Amino acid sequence: MTKSSEGDAKANSPKQFRDMIRKGEWTKPTIEMCRGYGQANLVVVPMEYAFEFLLFCNRNPQACPIIDVTEPGDPHPKRIAPEADLRTDLPKYRVFKDGEVIDEPIDVMKYWRDDLVGLLLGCSCGFKWAIQAANIPFRRYGGYLTTIPCVSAGRFHGHLVCSVRAFYNAPDAVRAVQISSRHPLMHGAPIHIGDPADIGIKDLGKGGSFIHPNAPAAEHPKPGEIVMCWPSGITPQTAAIESKIPFMITHLGGHMFVMDQLVEELAII
Repeated sequence: MTKSSEGDAKANSPKQFRDMIRKGEWTKPTIEMCRGYGQANLVVVPMEYAFEFLLFCNRNPQACPIIDVTEPGDPHPKRIAPEADLRTDLPKYRVFKDGEVIDEPIDVMKYWRDDLVGLLLGCSCGFKWAIQAANIPFRRYGGYLTTIPCVSAGRFHGHLVCSVRAFYNAPDAVRAVQISSRHPLMHGAPIHIGDPADIGIKDLGKGGSFIHPNAPAAEHPKPGEIVMCWPSGITPQTAAIESKIPFMITHLGGHMFVMDQLVEELAII
């Protein structure tokens, strides 16, 4: 029997965990759930401009690596979890209208339409499992908006969001680059190594981030530590805001879709 305690949730299979979410038994972040399995960011847009968003992903592949795309009106991601339902199987969603967040519900049944296309984009939670399996310690700072512009496509434009991690020494950082490079569907190698201020991240360690604006302050990087920034699947949300997209549904940051595939199934050799 599926239970709602954190310990049991971690031990569940992806399907069991999604069943918990569908029943409203889990509404918290998914980051530590279903160890070893891939997680995906969600973007849902009307068919009218789904091609434009696909083109945006194609032009910004590290931030938006496409894993699955649904048919219009079909909420079932047949490639990665055919029994799942994108309307109910994420713990929390964000609903955008004209670039503004209008709701953060635990399901999007009332917003679903026959013309909506769902896109699942890889998440760095994937290569995180691989880095941890290699016994490489790091400190995670969350996702921050940068000054790096995305390549525009149609009505979609915006700035890159990066997830930031600090590593304690150079050997650990090198190994993390090697490991994450094997996972291009999970954002691949870091896009920046060094001072985050160089790409517009000036508040690292002071608390808050684009994903979790009310997060407590993290320990500031110490001398000798190496800070690396990876493109984040939150980037489409900045595009929704900056482009004032008429309608878009996404996951709430940290509340991803858990896939049926192990991270290693999606890695390159």
